[in-house]
Amino acid sequence: MVFHKSYPLVLLIVAAGFIPGFATAKERVKGQYATSKQPYWNVGTLDKQLSNACQRGEFRQRKYLVFSIGFDGGRGRGITGIAQKNWNLIDKNGLAKPNMTYHFFNQGYSNCKVFAPKTHRKNRRL
Repeated sequence: MVFHKSYPLVLLIVAAGFIPGFATAKERVKGQYATSKQPYWNVGTLDKQLSNACQRGEFRQRKYLVFSIGFDGGRGRGITGIAQKNWNLIDKNGLAKPNMTYHFFNQGYSNCKVFAPKTHRKNRRL
């Protein structure tokens, strides 16, 4: 058998097809930032005011699911679209806060939910 320089690369590519992490990456849709086994509502804190505005079409993504997170765990499956004040967001009433990322679930429906990410205290130096 002749050993070719590309043989290890071919083995790696074939093996990657059998590794679970590689399969998940291949299953992502265009624009999908990440996937999670957590329920979609763990993405942040539900904002009722923004959710009501979303249900009326006043607070929404400019382009639907341009950037998203897929939640494919045992419960709470769904996709949240992502938008920010100066990127991909329509905010007719000026409700968005600067530097805040918003996650949209079921945009375009009467049960649209908008989540703001949970913020954690920064690590303090001792």
